[in-house]
Amino acid sequence: MMTSPSHYLYTPIPPDHIRLVKLFQDGNHPSAIFEAFSVDQPLLPYHSVSYAWAPDENSPTTSFTLQAGQRVLPVLDSLQSFFKILRSKGVLLDGKWWWIDSICIDQTNLEERAQQVQHMKLIYRQAEQVIVWLGEASSDSDLAIDFIRFLDQTFRRKLSVAELRSMLQVEHYRPHWTALTNFLARKWWSRIWTVQEFVLPRSVSFWCGMRNVSRVAVCRSIQVADRCTSVGIKETIAFAYGNNRRRAWNLYQTGKKPGAKLDMSLLALAAYFCCMDTTDDRDRLFGLMALSTNSSSLRVDYFLTVPEVYLRYTQSFITEHKSLDIICLASIYNAPSDSLWPSWVPGWQKRNPLVIPSMASQSSKTHVGNLRGPQFLEFDPSIHYSASGDTAAVYEFQDSALHARGVIVDTVDGLAASRDFELVQSSEWSSLQSSDLSNSTRSTKDLLISVCRSLVLDREDRYLRYAMPTADFFQDFIGLLGRIVKQSDSPIPRELREWFKWTRSLRIHGRSFESILLELPQDEYDSAGAAPNEDEYNSATSFGRFF
Repeated sequence: MMTSPSHYLYTPIPPDHIRLVKLFQDGNHPSAIFEAFSVDQPLLPYHSVSYAWAPDENSPTTSFTLQAGQRVLPVLDSLQSFFKILRSKGVLLDGKWWWIDSICIDQTNLEERAQQVQHMKLIYRQAEQVIVWLGEASSDSDLAIDFIRFLDQTFRRKLSVAELRSMLQVEHYRPHWTALTNFLARKWWSRIWTVQEFVLPRSVSFWCGMRNVSRVAVCRSIQVADRCTSVGIKETIAFAYGNNRRRAWNLYQTGKKPGAKLDMSLLALAAYFCCMDTTDDRDRLFGLMALSTNSSSLRVDYFLTVPEVYLRYTQSFITEHKSLDIICLASIYNAPSDSLWPSWVPGWQKRNPLVIPSMASQSSKTHVGNLRGPQFLEFDPSIHYSASGDTAAVYEFQDSALHARGVIVDTVDGLAASRDFELVQSSEWSSLQSSDLSNSTRSTKDLLISVCRSLVLDREDRYLRYAMPTADFFQDFIGLLGRIVKQSDSPIPRELREWFKWTRSLRIHGRSFESILLELPQDEYDSAGAAPNEDEYNSATSFGRFF
């Protein structure tokens, strides 16, 4: 009776080594040989493949095997189709060395996994080429690749935003935009580990079935899509997957130029890629460390639990920068409701890919960081926001508790409603008589200017670099709201209509927001001038900043 061959057992390698694999034909089956190489010595030329371990939400499966000596090596099924394509192209068994994570790392050895994570930057930067395997062809994948190449050519024509929209926001291209969305919705784009595999390599080629397209072309197509606001792609999570990678790659490339300084904080990376999928939530930090320029205080340790990893990172950030800015993000990236970790520790899990700038993420705060292009990193130092001035944080850790010194600035008295929260009515003015309210020292216009300033954090741009231009933004604000209170026939943006519905009854200095608008003299509405700019691509307007 024949016995099936036993599974391959990895030979341990030193911490400063990596394994490479070479495939060759042995009889009827492809076989693998491994060799370990020191990362402190020049490495042999090799290729790498970046892929999703499972094509869907199910756990990875390994019904496919390679021969490794007298034993068999289980290989992820998602690689089987890739090997078939390599064979059909005649490059599977051509003697190349490969680095493939699920094959070249002993996944059962937690210590080795942690050691190899430390080498990820070197592995992907040194590879001659990285092939992104998106999977087998679909009914519209060829159309997507053709459209990507067309958008790449269109980008190089340097057309204006208006010209791009006139050309591309038409019915003819509807199936093309759908195909591009489906291309970006493939499982690979949603995986946290593939972010560094997109950014770090010198050369990246996307393979889908027998077709391929370059990383440069993909990034340019995404940039064109970003300017076409009415085709529907920007509202998809698939677009966020691709666009944030594009931004990270552009920033990384800029940092490689002579004399340039690259700041790509682990905090910013974790925030921008919070919507990514991972089977291990520790990898929401570990999987981005190769890209980060300030992750040295975090040690990869798979023996720690998820809460322990997040807690240690937050503590190390506070200790290194003497800043509590990181806890401002805990309310945005909050931990799961059933988790046990502290409320001041960000959980880095959020399905909404929209990253909302906070006062703690200004361009002036490089220790917090962002993925903005270099042209958006300049700022007016006179409006740098810091509630504590130059005072360093005073804090103390006691196990998982944070004790910090603070001051009471004021009391929040009333909050407008929203899609998720009910109105909290102001109480400060409820006991005043109507005659007292009419004598309020704040004019109607002053109150509305204050509301406008609050909505945009008193800043002109979404990156909080410049002070709000009061006159321009106020006219824009009033021009929009005037359509509602004056029951104009002009179209009213859906976002504005919803916001007004939630805010109209909130009392400010004893008067409802709606009554304040109605009390504003007609000449203020008349002086608002031309129709407000409602293009969300233009963020330097009241509408663009708030909505």
